[in-house]
Amino acid sequence: MKIAMVAPYPEMARDAEEVCRMYGERIEILLGRMSTGVQAGKRAMQEGAGVLISRGGTFVLLSRQLPIPVVEIAVTPYDVLRALSKARTMGTRFGIAGFYNVIEGLSDWGPLLKVPVVPVEINADDEATKRAVKQAIRENGVDCLLGDTTIKQYAQELGIPCVLIESGKESIWHAIQEGKRIVAARLAEREKHASLHSVLDRVNQGLIVMEDGIVQFTNRVVSRLVGRDSCVGLCAKDCLPATLCDFVLKCDEARSSDVVQIGGKLWFVEKDHLLDDSRCFVALYPADDIESIERQVRQQRRQAAGHVARYTFDDLYGQSRAMRYLIFQAIHYAQTDSSVLIIGETGTGKELLAQSIHNASNRSDGPFVAVNCAALPGNLLESELFGYEEGAFTGARRGGKPGLFELAHRGTIFLDEIGETALGVQQRLLRVLQERKVMRIGGERVIPIDVRVIAATNRPLWQYVEDNKFRKDLLFRIDVLRLNTVPLRDRLEDIPELMERLLYDAWYKRNGMGVRPRVHADVYPLLKRYNWPGNVRELQNMIDYLLATAVSGHIDVEAVRDWQAQKAFPGQGLETAMTTTTMRGEPHGEMVPVHVQAGVPVDDTLFGHTPLHQSPVGQTMDEIQQWAIEQTLAATGGDMTRAAQILGVSRTTLWRKLKQREVSPNEDCMTLCEDDGMTLA
Repeated sequence: MKIAMVAPYPEMARDAEEVCRMYGERIEILLGRMSTGVQAGKRAMQEGAGVLISRGGTFVLLSRQLPIPVVEIAVTPYDVLRALSKARTMGTRFGIAGFYNVIEGLSDWGPLLKVPVVPVEINADDEATKRAVKQAIRENGVDCLLGDTTIKQYAQELGIPCVLIESGKESIWHAIQEGKRIVAARLAEREKHASLHSVLDRVNQGLIVMEDGIVQFTNRVVSRLVGRDSCVGLCAKDCLPATLCDFVLKCDEARSSDVVQIGGKLWFVEKDHLLDDSRCFVALYPADDIESIERQVRQQRRQAAGHVARYTFDDLYGQSRAMRYLIFQAIHYAQTDSSVLIIGETGTGKELLAQSIHNASNRSDGPFVAVNCAALPGNLLESELFGYEEGAFTGARRGGKPGLFELAHRGTIFLDEIGETALGVQQRLLRVLQERKVMRIGGERVIPIDVRVIAATNRPLWQYVEDNKFRKDLLFRIDVLRLNTVPLRDRLEDIPELMERLLYDAWYKRNGMGVRPRVHADVYPLLKRYNWPGNVRELQNMIDYLLATAVSGHIDVEAVRDWQAQKAFPGQGLETAMTTTTMRGEPHGEMVPVHVQAGVPVDDTLFGHTPLHQSPVGQTMDEIQQWAIEQTLAATGGDMTRAAQILGVSRTTLWRKLKQREVSPNEDCMTLCEDDGMTLA
């Protein structure tokens, strides 16, 4: 971006050249007065001039007709005094002609200089300037004029002398410096605009600025959408798609929005008027991006609120036929979007099962929102489930609150103890499940939702229906797929594994140090005789009690008897008989507690080829490790999951150890693995 000077007279051009040589400035110097000066300025602008410099009437015309900044070479009092000094011998009454900024204050100069001075104000109008000069001559007796080149030409026509008021070199230098400052500012502004345009081109939203139906700006998204490099300066009807053009031109509201189809895609379009009705700003958002943003917002909300499922099917312990069948059913149900009703006693893992279904489904990336319907009164439960708008009731949060169904969008909502829900809430719940839409309390806007419902109860819902405590149509709506959990008394063979796993979790949850307590084998038959009314939750409570009261490195029958006396439910059939098992080969028949699985007899051949009383002492560490793996695999019948849990390693680590040593389980282990669909390859 360069600077060009339009000099109205040759002497100024010559002075400007001298200033540039003297101070090392580089500007283009053109000669032209008034209209010819404007033409010269236009040529300079087309050739890259960003700032023009001129003076007098030429400066005024350039400022009015060209769209770039024009710097005026000021006429200083020193310039006027120099011209007046030259004119003293040419007349007796001097008329100084110029624009207002030049002649301001000249009327006070006469008494100071003792020279009669008459200010003559002129403007860009040639005829008006002539009239002003003639009036000064006729009415004020002016016989000598001082002014610019235009005044000098008029004076020649009128036949009176005239002295040209020339701008000094210092004024030219100051004008050049001002032009350089303007160029620097314009370059900075251009860079800022370039950066802004670059940013606007990078966003995924389309942006349009229009004025009176003419496009003033479009970013790259809009250019690609309409198939043009630029729409600037074109009428909206000539460059924008018909659906978008109809919205932009026909919408009269100050701020409005709509969803339109452009190029086979849905776009959310928003229009906002700027300073007046003639200018407007239009933003286009891809509908897919809005859905993605909505998912992110909901994900942030659910993480902040803790709406995340932590459990999977790996956390469901038990190898009994009933438990395996339950897990098999649940895994298949997880592949659908149908509602699931989980029925079972307290403590049988209904929520754990619901979380596992969610994490195994195609909604696993979505929220898992759990609500206990029995924990909240009807009106509060309704506001929690469906949300409310600001001012819906006394105490409503400012701005309202989204309901749990909204927070569960694209995920799963778990309605625990649904049998305790009030009938009024059941009615709204049925409506939501049917329409898949929710309306907040006190609101008018319908919010679409995509939610899978898993409900749970330990109540006889059909009896509730007959007693008019539960809606039949709601029962049919939630009871599409049913799962019946298995009480612990119906899978007593799972107690050893459950106890080991729960003991392991509880021990390390307490930051247990050293070796965790071992369970005496005689404890398991005793526990299997108990009815377990609290199911697995009661078993967990017992383990917490035993850990808190343990004074030795093992848990024996006496500790369980103590729990029975302190905590167990009375009359549930806990028998106190116990059998001690003595390992042969130990001196004096001393009893040594051994950690074994239920149903496996304690014998010399309990662990396969190596009798239990044969110690691996004297072998290498790798051989001792391999010996332990072999014994554990034999004791668990080849169950890799149980063996890994007992050894305190992952299944992957156990597989790697087996492959490193090329160890094959015995025939019984291999058969069981094949039954389970596992392979040791």
